[in-house]
Order: sequence, then C-alpha cells, then structure tokens
Amino acid sequence: RLKPSKIRYHQQQSTFYYSFIMSTTRKRNVMDVIDSLDENKKNILVRVDFNVPMDGDGKITDDSRIRGAMPTIEAILKAKDNAILVSHMGRPKLVQKGGDDDETKEQRKKLSLEPVAKYLGGLLGQEVIFGADCVGPKAEEAVASLPAEGGGVCLLENLRFHKQEEKNDPEFAKGLAALADGYVNDAFGTSHRAHASVAGVPALLDDSLCGVGLLVDREITYLDFSGKKPNEKIGAIIGGSKVSTKLPVIKGLISQVDVLVLGGGLAFTFAKAQGIPIGDSLCEDSMVDTARDLIAEAKEKGKAMVLPIDAVCAPGFPSKPMTLEETKTFDMVPGAGIEDGWMGLDAGPKTVALFADALAPCSKIVFNGPMGVFEIAPFDQATKGLVDVLEDLTNKGTITVVGGGDSVAAMEQFGKTKAVSYISTGGGATLELLAGDELPGVTAITDVAVTE
Repeated sequence: RLKPSKIRYHQQQSTFYYSFIMSTTRKRNVMDVIDSLDENKKNILVRVDFNVPMDGDGKITDDSRIRGAMPTIEAILKAKDNAILVSHMGRPKLVQKGGDDDETKEQRKKLSLEPVAKYLGGLLGQEVIFGADCVGPKAEEAVASLPAEGGGVCLLENLRFHKQEEKNDPEFAKGLAALADGYVNDAFGTSHRAHASVAGVPALLDDSLCGVGLLVDREITYLDFSGKKPNEKIGAIIGGSKVSTKLPVIKGLISQVDVLVLGGGLAFTFAKAQGIPIGDSLCEDSMVDTARDLIAEAKEKGKAMVLPIDAVCAPGFPSKPMTLEETKTFDMVPGAGIEDGWMGLDAGPKTVALFADALAPCSKIVFNGPMGVFEIAPFDQATKGLVDVLEDLTNKGTITVVGGGDSVAAMEQFGKTKAVSYISTGGGATLELLAGDELPGVTAITDVAVTE
C-alpha cells in the first residue's frame, strides 16, 4: 500500500489541479478509496470502458480506451491493492436471451473480453486473470485467485452478457458489489447510463469506499463550467449537421457559457430563422422556430451567440475533393445569403476571424462538432482554422477542451491532438454533461472539498 506521505502527494497534486480549473469541490477519487480501505482489504472493483474495436481475427485495432484506464489501474497496483475490472463490450442481445445455437455462441465469442485481458497484460507487463463470468462462481473464483498481498489484476467477462446489467437489477448489483471492498468508476463513456455497474454498485457500498477513476476525474473537471469568477468568460463551439441532435446541448450551454459559437450544417437552420437565404444548404425546417427562440433566449440572457457570416459553397454535395476555384463563397448576413443552386459546406474566412475575436477573451473553451464537411477538401478549412485558433489560445493559457467523435476525428486529421488542453473520451456522456444534465455514474460518488 502507498505510504501516507505518498497518498498526501497525490491529493496535493489533485488540489493543485482543481484549483487550476477553478473548482472548490471535487469527487472522491481512486486515491481517496485507496486511503479509506482497511489494511487487510485489497480488492477494488473498477468499472472501465473496454468496449474497443476488433478486427475479424479478434485483434484490437484501437486501444485508446484501454490506455485511458491505465493510470487508475497503475495507481491501484502501486498501492499494493488488487484491481477487479468490469466492462461491457458491444450489444450482445442474442447472448442475453440465453440461447445455445451457433449464432449465439459466435456472438459470445466475438464480444468476449478475454482478448482484452491478454492485451492488457501485455501493456501492464504482468498476468491479467480472466474471469469467465462477471458474477457468480466463475467471477468469485477469479477474484479468489488474486494475490493476498495485492498487486494483482483480473478482468471479468462482458457485463452485458447479463440483461440485468442495463436494467440496474438490485440482485445483479449485489453480486458485483460482493466481489470487492471498494469501488471506482473510470468509465466516463457509460456514466450517463444508470446501469448496475455504474449506479447500482456504489449505492450498496459506503461512500468513503467509492470514487471516480483518474480518467473520469479529468473529464468531469474539464467539462465543468461551475466556479468561474465574475470577470471570466466561458466559451463553447458547437458544430455538426443537425439542430435537433444538439438542441439539448445548445439550450444547456446558453445558461452556462458567455460566448456560444455555432457552426456546421446546423448553422443554416439558424440563418434561415434570421431570414437569410441559404440556397440548397442543409436545413431542418421543423427546427427553424426553435432556432429563432434560442437566438432570442441568448439575447435575453445577455449571452453572445455567434453565427457564421460567410459560407463556402458547391453546386451540390461533393463526392471527391474540389479546388477552391470550383467553390463560391457567399456572405451570410441580412441582405445577402446563398444563391439558389448552391449548397453551404463550410464556414468562410470571415467567419473564422469573427469566431477568433469572439473567443479571445474566454478563459475556458469547449469544442464539439466541426464547422463544415472537414473530410473533403477544401471544406476542411474553417474547422482547421478554428483548431489553429484554439491552439494559439491554449498556448496563451486558455483551457481548451475537445469533446465529441467528429471533433476528435478532425483533430487527428489535422495532426493537432496535442494542440488543446484536453480531449474528452465520452460520446453521449460528454453531450449530456455539456447540456447541464447529471450523470448517474458521477452523482453516485460523493463530493469532497478542495483544500488549500
């Protein structure tokens, strides 16, 4: 187990981190759980997100989620405790029905976590025991084989092989909780689900023995907008194609941020709401009135909603890269707009400059969703330009957070994954947190004060 001085070091680091992010409280974390365990209690159940992609041969093609959990696992091992890892993999609907046919057996094999256990063992440089079930005798046998002196790891079989996991079945949660002395949630991507391993288990254990992992700790802190000082400005950039998809996020952010930048395909619905012609651009006609209401709400609350003022267009959706000369740029302001026969596919250079000016005073910015069809040149220029703006602001001390699949894909495409303060690993969880919603897997963990 870590010496008390070592524990204090980790908590001092956490205090500095939270002070930097401007928060006065934090969630109990893995270090708190380690510190709270009795000396002879060593088993910590860790909910991880090992739902990783594999090829036809069962080889992992992207291990980022596994590596994301490594700091928490390593902290437990350094403390001479045992890590009992549980995760889901895919949607094993056939397995849940309990069939014994060939198709069900194939799905069980395809969605088993056994290959992940072997892969994780290679990363850790030690054996990872695999439990052929996540509850019951097989799980208990795997846990019992962990070293009494601590420092061991086991990974139990796919949680969702049992339909009771997603139903937060009390008996299933008790079966999981009975395996361990403490609990840690390090699966941010599933923290918006009130499942047994996410919300059920911590409800059965003492608060002092439950915490978030280091990955979840970073996520909820970087995506937290509370605690800002009166003279500070918080900014958000929301892109993507549809207003309906991002509506809860936009509504939530209007109440939380000072500067709200909107781009991508959804911006054309807002343009139409202002009476600006949008040609053949993507538009959700059913959301035009909603967009108009959101513009009015932002104005009423004194928030800056910043929309594109020019758009790079093509005669139709491109099937391959185009030259800039084949496109046409239109101003997107009252009295102008996009001509019929042209489709807006990216924000223009005037918009990028406008967004840069609007975001400059912000001390913290979150970016979710691209500004255009960044996968096809030259409609990647606004997203790339905005990423460059974020990189410059980050270098000047602004906290910048990227959240959401397409945003991360754009950062990777431009080779800019190191250009911002933090890249969120969540999908639905990130969007719900940005919308101001509570995440069951986070609210299940108690708060503690950040001390100087």
